[in-house]
Amino acid sequence: MASNNHFGMVGRWYEPNSQDLNALEKTVLQGDRLEFSRDDLYSHWGIYVGRYRGIEHAVIHFGMFEGGAAFSKKKTSGSAVSARTKPKVRADSIREVLGTSGKVRINNSKDKEKDPLSVAVIVDSATEMHREQVEIDYDLFESNCEHFVNFCRYDHAVSDQADAAKDVVAIGVAGLAVGAIAGVAVALTKALKQ
Repeated sequence: MASNNHFGMVGRWYEPNSQDLNALEKTVLQGDRLEFSRDDLYSHWGIYVGRYRGIEHAVIHFGMFEGGAAFSKKKTSGSAVSARTKPKVRADSIREVLGTSGKVRINNSKDKEKDPLSVAVIVDSATEMHREQVEIDYDLFESNCEHFVNFCRYDHAVSDQADAAKDVVAIGVAGLAVGAIAGVAVALTKALKQ
């Protein structure tokens, strides 16, 4: 089990201002999962690795990026981007990932379900994938930023966000099927009455 990395902690949300970010940078520990939220629509995830390649407070994260800020409404792993965009493992500061809007928190909630690896293994896994530019095929449901951080922290690639999205899709498909069956039944009943 990992030590000194906020086992099970789900911290408060930090806003993109100097006071909040200074407080987060004093609190966050290597190996922590960072959750970046934008407008409560989706979250982007990264692993905090500390100082890395000249970056203070570095976060290793995976997604579809198209220039500009590492985390924005149009340029994250949680949104649609152009076909020419390739998935990438990136290293950015917490401030670069967050940008000027949204919020960020430490979220190690999965520790209660699965024991985290040691801090050294978590950091080595994330930084090695960045250094080696490991090619990962991006898939919203099977291989996204949350899968990436959970693989680094637990050696188990899962995503609650993707599972919830799959459930919504399944419910929508089931609703359409029920509606279609009801429509056919009504049409058949009308046809038989004539």
